[in-house]
Amino acid sequence: MSKRASVTEADMKRAIRAANECGLTVSEVIMTADSVRLKIGKVDETPRPTDTNGPLDWPEG
Repeated sequence: MSKRASVTEADMKRAIRAANECGLTVSEVIMTADSVRLKIGKVDETPRPTDTNGPLDWPEG
């Protein structure tokens, strides 16, 4: 007998709505039987390399 998913479509929509209300941009939704995970806009994106020959900006800490 298979295990029934504990996460529903309503849970997914609730998570997306909460992120949008906080001003975050959802770029991807990963839904498994146990959880809903959101990838948030630029926070979860990999950094893009700069194609300039000049010096790089000093990192802000």
